[in-house]
Amino acid sequence: MSDTSNTPDASGEKVALITGASRGLGAAFAEALVPTYHVVAVARTTGALEELDDRIQAKGGKATLAPMDITNADAMAQLCRSIHDRWGQNPAR
Repeated sequence: MSDTSNTPDASGEKVALITGASRGLGAAFAEALVPTYHVVAVARTTGALEELDDRIQAKGGKATLAPMDITNADAMAQLCRSIHDRWGQNPAR
């Protein structure tokens, strides 16, 4: 799990990038952060990400789903660029 920043963007929204978000600890972290973060959930399993999104929405939270393999460097670079473009934040390294 990587928290992109403790500083909210211009809209006041904090963003958390969660890898392995489809199950286990990743899913638990994503659900735990719902009250205070917009969750960017990354995992290879689309169906499980959609189930996570349903649980997040049921708790009143927001998520962006990114079904992808994090070992694909180009895809991760694109995701980080997209996070920066949308929220003005870079994921922490």
